[in-house]
Amino acid sequence: MRTHFPGRCGNSRWRRLVLHLRLAVGADAGPLWRPVDRSRSRALLAAWLAVVVAAVGAGAAALFLYWSAQADAARAAARLHRVPAVVRSEPQQADLSASGAPAGGYRALATWTYPAGHTVTQEAAVPSSAGPGSQVRVWVDDEGRAAEGPRSTSDIVATTGFVVLGGWAGAALVCAVGYSVRRSRLQRRAEEEWQSDWAVVEPTWTGRAGGRNGSDA
Repeated sequence: MRTHFPGRCGNSRWRRLVLHLRLAVGADAGPLWRPVDRSRSRALLAAWLAVVVAAVGAGAAALFLYWSAQADAARAAARLHRVPAVVRSEPQQADLSASGAPAGGYRALATWTYPAGHTVTQEAAVPSSAGPGSQVRVWVDDEGRAAEGPRSTSDIVATTGFVVLGGWAGAALVCAVGYSVRRSRLQRRAEEEWQSDWAVVEPTWTGRAGGRNGSDA
């Protein structure tokens, strides 16, 4: 029974990669390699390079989006204030279509004073356990109106990661599909070239070119 060793398997893959690279850049890897084989190697190399470039671009985009989101959150936080409030109604789960509150959040009528001497009674985000009369803290803007709290770092990271990974996955899928189409076309071309070459070589190979049958050859 033949035993396969991880080291040998890795070396085999490395040799195949080097072989594809040599073919892709135009180096001769052997007398049996044809131009269509070089085209295959170039297509494979181009697909991998496209995936790597997409990954690098996704990383750069992730940093840009993260920094931009952090800057936006910092600017928004500078205009927000956490103030004490008294809940006036039972909390109700937020309706995204009506209030635009985050999924799973609760809102209730509450009263607070901000700025000084300015009392506001308005619907605001509150804990689900806060009943009428409960003391809570709510986010308000400079005018004292209820507002959504600043985005957390974890929320920014999650959103950025989702967007960037989705974009990279889409780019990788396009590369894979493009390579698959190109490989199929090259396979058909290779088969056509093989048939053409065999039509030239077969009479000599089998002896029919000299009027002999295959057994005499």
